[in-house]
Amino acid sequence: MKTKRFLIIFLICIFSFGNIAQALQVPLSNTFKQGIYPLPADHDGHYRKVKLITPDKPVSISIIDSNGSQILFMNISNATYTFQMGPIKKGEIVIITGEGEVSIEH
Repeated sequence: MKTKRFLIIFLICIFSFGNIAQALQVPLSNTFKQGIYPLPADHDGHYRKVKLITPDKPVSISIIDSNGSQILFMNISNATYTFQMGPIKKGEIVIITGEGEVSIEH
C-alpha cells in the first residue's frame, strides 16, 4: 500500500513540476558584422539597401559571384548615407571586413 501511494505521489510530482522542452525561436537579423555570408535564395534578382550602423567604424563590402570573381567593392564610412547593391544573383557571397556593423534591408 505504501509503495502504491509513493508511486502515485511521485508521478504527480514529476508531471506537475517537470518542464517541457521547447525550441527557442531564432530572431532573424538584418545586421551583419565582419564575416563571410552566402546570400539566401530570397535575395535572387533584387537590389538591397546597405547602411552603416556604427558611424565611427568604417566597413568594406565585397560581393563575389559563383565563379570567384569580385563584382562589387564598396567602402562605407558615412552612416548618414544608404547605398544600394545588386542585382543579387544566386550563389553570390558577401564579404564584410572592418570593425563596424551594416544593415542590409529589402
